[in-house]
Amino acid sequence: MSRSRRDGRSSPAFPRQRVIVLAVLVMLLPLTSCATMFNGTTQLVPVTSRPERAEVFVDGVSMGFTPVELRLPRNADVTVDVRLGDRVRSFVLLSETQGALVGLDLVPVGITGGLVMFAGALGASLGGTPEPGAYVAAIGLVGVSLTPILVDYGTGALFRLRPGEIVAAFD
Repeated sequence: MSRSRRDGRSSPAFPRQRVIVLAVLVMLLPLTSCATMFNGTTQLVPVTSRPERAEVFVDGVSMGFTPVELRLPRNADVTVDVRLGDRVRSFVLLSETQGALVGLDLVPVGITGGLVMFAGALGASLGGTPEPGAYVAAIGLVGVSLTPILVDYGTGALFRLRPGEIVAAFD
């Protein structure tokens, strides 16, 4: 079903609904990449020692004396050495995936897929006929909604270092 415009050409029957669906999808984009927005790509790891004033090294580079907070990349294993005189305590911080954040990153895939199906059902119920290009657009939207997980993985925000705190005892 189409309406006639003043110039005699026909226009789509329900362009307003398409604009609304597109606007909703665009508004959802800022909600993507949750881990990058909320966690960042680095993690603060507090390092303390008993007694205090031990020197802290990350992968062989001096980072100061205890107590200190280290800002470390989330997506890489790190070796931390705490030295007091000739004594050394070594710690390996392992990077692990945060499963809950992977789940949150996949929410836009479901929302986008649901909106695409809803828009198709709405158009069909109002007498509209989906155009072949609409199916390609729907597949593209679902693909674009996978962007959050790819961004969070690439930036390292999906990961966390464990242990999240270091206590070196020399007594």
